[in-house]
Amino acid sequence: MNDKPQSLHIFEVLAKQHEAMLLAYVCSIVSDHKLAEDVAQQTLLIAYRKIDTLRNPTAFPAWLRGIARLEALAALRRRSREISMEPATLQQIEEAYREFEEQLPADTWEERFKLVEACYKKLPETMQVVCRLHYFEDRKAREIADVLAVNVNAVLKRLERARIAIRDCVRRYLAAQAP
Repeated sequence: MNDKPQSLHIFEVLAKQHEAMLLAYVCSIVSDHKLAEDVAQQTLLIAYRKIDTLRNPTAFPAWLRGIARLEALAALRRRSREISMEPATLQQIEEAYREFEEQLPADTWEERFKLVEACYKKLPETMQVVCRLHYFEDRKAREIADVLAVNVNAVLKRLERARIAIRDCVRRYLAAQAP
């Protein structure tokens, strides 16, 4: 992408199209909505400055997530927060986003989030509560364990099972929609 005005226009279009995905991706790493918003903004600024390095606009989502991942981890380090995610987990998150893009290339991220929301609503109540407290109310596993009067490992296991259940639900839906 070497024509500057055209590159900037393409950036504006791509950034707007992938804004929701970017915020969700960063939230999945930092688990703090305010911090995720800051990291997403920083990611877009960096991407804007480096747009000329993007060779293929179709690679924009993966390119943007790469920048976001580095910025999210740097933000966690700056805040002296423990990075509680193993590299393998980060890789799984990236693979899930990539798979989602490949299987629903024409749909918007809003439509994709509606699908995830529908799958979330199918979860058992115990998993919904843990997910709501963790992802929507930004509570840590220890806090959730205290609120629910269960041990931390039970909370972590419920979160893991919920993620797997939602992933499997989405995959079943996509398989049913495949031509």
